[in-house]
Amino acid sequence: MRKKNTERQAYFVGGGIASLAAAVYLIQDAGFEGKNIHIMESLSILGGSNDGSGTESKGFVCRGGRMLNEETYENFWDLMERIPSLEDPSISLKEEIFTFDHANPTHSLARLIDKDGNILSVTDMQFNSEDRSKLVRLFFANENDLDDLTIRDWFGDHFFTTNFWYMWQTTFAWQEWSSLFEFQRYMKRMLLEFSRIDTLEGVTRTPYNQFDSVILPIKTYLDQKGVNYHLDKTVIDLQFLDADEITVTHIHWEDKNGKAGKTGLDKGDLCFFTNGCITDNSNNGSYHTPAKYLPENPPSFLLWRKISDKKPGKLGNPNPFFQKPDETKWFSFTATFKGQFFLRLIEEFTKNRPGSGALMTFKDSSWRMSIVVAAQPHFKTQDKDTTILWGYGLFPDQIGDLVKKRMSDCTGEEVLDELIHHLHFEEHGSKIKSSVINVIPVMLPYIDALFQPRKKSDRPAVVPTGSTNLALISQFVEIPEDMVFTEEYSVRAARLAVYTLLGINKQVAPVTKYWKRPTVLARAVHTSYRS
Repeated sequence: MRKKNTERQAYFVGGGIASLAAAVYLIQDAGFEGKNIHIMESLSILGGSNDGSGTESKGFVCRGGRMLNEETYENFWDLMERIPSLEDPSISLKEEIFTFDHANPTHSLARLIDKDGNILSVTDMQFNSEDRSKLVRLFFANENDLDDLTIRDWFGDHFFTTNFWYMWQTTFAWQEWSSLFEFQRYMKRMLLEFSRIDTLEGVTRTPYNQFDSVILPIKTYLDQKGVNYHLDKTVIDLQFLDADEITVTHIHWEDKNGKAGKTGLDKGDLCFFTNGCITDNSNNGSYHTPAKYLPENPPSFLLWRKISDKKPGKLGNPNPFFQKPDETKWFSFTATFKGQFFLRLIEEFTKNRPGSGALMTFKDSSWRMSIVVAAQPHFKTQDKDTTILWGYGLFPDQIGDLVKKRMSDCTGEEVLDELIHHLHFEEHGSKIKSSVINVIPVMLPYIDALFQPRKKSDRPAVVPTGSTNLALISQFVEIPEDMVFTEEYSVRAARLAVYTLLGINKQVAPVTKYWKRPTVLARAVHTSYRS
């Protein structure tokens, strides 16, 4: 007899937003009991790459930053509408975020800064006729012809010196060797942003960091439903039936003490696997200690490699994504200060109050350094007289302009010295540094792995052909027309996984094809020529 959904068990490998979202959809749209949902996570906390942690005394840290978009995150906002706010349970997270964002709109007045400390006018994208021609050709190219090509393969030298490239690159963390396939999808999916890339007005902000504003409310909802969490437990293998079909029978794991075990799946039970995590093997430093570069044996990629070898041609190919960490790494930092002094200097310089600006990029920085000052407080536990800013460098192996070391070898203090230099705030340096609580550098070996050149077939389907109980939910699955490195991609994958595996007759919100709308196209053409 076929199991009822109320009797089925669901097991999640990975505790990021995709797993949490899928758990919500299992409960709300499939009738699963929360007590029958099990989330296994190798870390001691849920949230995956949507993190935010720290204390007043030791400083705060976010490894990365995730921008949201009101118009193009169709499934993400569906999820947010289903979860009550922790601040006011009578409203949804969607309403809470939109209310905050509309009251604190983004309009950057200092998007690019040159080596002399001048805020540049960036309404002119600085394209020449060749750049425009190649952009148009790429826009209409068949993506099936773009396997293994890089952005550098397509564009000439001039393109990489334009205002557009500096802004587009640092907004989304592109490299010249990134996948042309992904770049084309971004061009289409984010065409709305092309005409406002100089102000980043399309960015939607959450009241706090995304752990506090997104992950914590979802976890609280799942707590109330009785969902089980198995933290500090690393899944090391999935066992399949010896058949052509893809049916998981056992999940093999190890806990933080090295104890091994396995969990069996009965007929009708489900397994969801986050096949590849971009924050695998990240490492935090401190004000006096550099972060360590530890690229060996990333757990989620190794597990993906292990199971794909068992089912050749059915579960994708992880090799292009995790075998070149020197190409996929970058270096972030979160600075925590006592008092308002440094942020007020930045506000005076940019004319943006905290939370109203966006990414500020020092375009001549050898590290290609950018910073963003969010609305304060950025953490729920942050004192009103404590301030933070976040930044990152796309070229961590380059020698600094002031600090003659690779960014990846720098302490938090040395990163701050370099930032003060690029802001030309040296006269205030001692006062700025006297207010420091901590500057925490973070090395992320696989943060750009999802942009690596690849074949279209290297990413598996959310529910592979022949699967009876396994779905893959990550930034490394293939979803037509959508773009990776977004919250939307993870939630869309989760929703597709649940509806497909269980045959639920509900629609996953489709990708909105703004790139086909005449008004959007007209604004894009105008932007490419404006000066």
